Amino acid sequence: MNQILQTEKAKAKQTDIKNVIVFFAIAIIIFGILLLGQGIYSVVFKNEDNTEISDNIDTAKPQVNIEKVPDSDNIKIEVAHINPISQIVYRWNEEEENVIDAENKTQISELIELPVGSNTLYLKVTDINGEFVEFEKEYVLEGNGKPVISLTVTGDNKIKIVAKDEQALKDMVFSWNNGDETRVEANMDNLQQIEREVEIPLGQNTLKVTATNVEDIQSTKELEVKGIKKPTVTVEREGDYLIITATDENAMKIVTYTLNGKTYQLNFGEQKVIKYKQLLEEGENLLILTAENKDGGITEYKGKCIK
Repeated sequence: MNQILQTEKAKAKQTDIKNVIVFFAIAIIIFGILLLGQGIYSVVFKNEDNTEISDNIDTAKPQVNIEKVPDSDNIKIEVAHINPISQIVYRWNEEEENVIDAENKTQISELIELPVGSNTLYLKVTDINGEFVEFEKEYVLEGNGKPVISLTVTGDNKIKIVAKDEQALKDMVFSWNNGDETRVEANMDNLQQIEREVEIPLGQNTLKVTATNVEDIQSTKELEVKGIKKPTVTVEREGDYLIITATDENAMKIVTYTLNGKTYQLNFGEQKVIKYKQLLEEGENLLILTAENKDGGITEYKGKCIK
């Protein structure tokens, strides 16, 4: 009789252990599913100091750091982001905007020249999803009695040349590769500033600029720059597909595009033509595309259609 009771107790104990194991197994599975779901729908990125950047990749904003470079007349702009950066746009005071093509990089470092006097910098950094941050700060730089020359490469294969002085300017002279000089005289409407935008010749070039004020005090500045052509991009609809074509007379490098929030890259080696057939999704389709040739020339395209 005692042996039967002991056997029944042992069986009951084994059943209790099995129930505990099954309970914990189910709990672990549920916890794992919850973690997986969180991993799919919410991703958290952190900086090196473990501070949170964003809990949503699509709406994350670029991180920008701007500081004056010691012992120079330059400002250093550093941008980091989890998404590719489309462009950096800046201007001084109410002057024209300058565009820096970010080439869809996720980390960028750029130097821009600080003008003489008291000036306010306005800066905007935008990623490929249209998310952006803006920055505004005033800087003061004392002059040294010489004309100040700034050379800014714009996004259309041109250079903007600006010469400024606290005194009246006489003229500004520039030349490519020590060739023929072009002289630009100061305008009576604004004798303290001369501006000229020039096309960059194809290939590697050296631009030399000299500015002279009315007291014959001169400043000279040189810049090494490469002139490039941009690739040609066409996007056509063919039934339920988009036909994406990028062409360059030398060679294409890569085509990167985002369709309805999903990013794709086309890299077929150095070919003159990259062509791809992209299936459209039901409803509205938003396409943001960047095509780059092997020389670094970039063409951007944005459009939408409804399937």
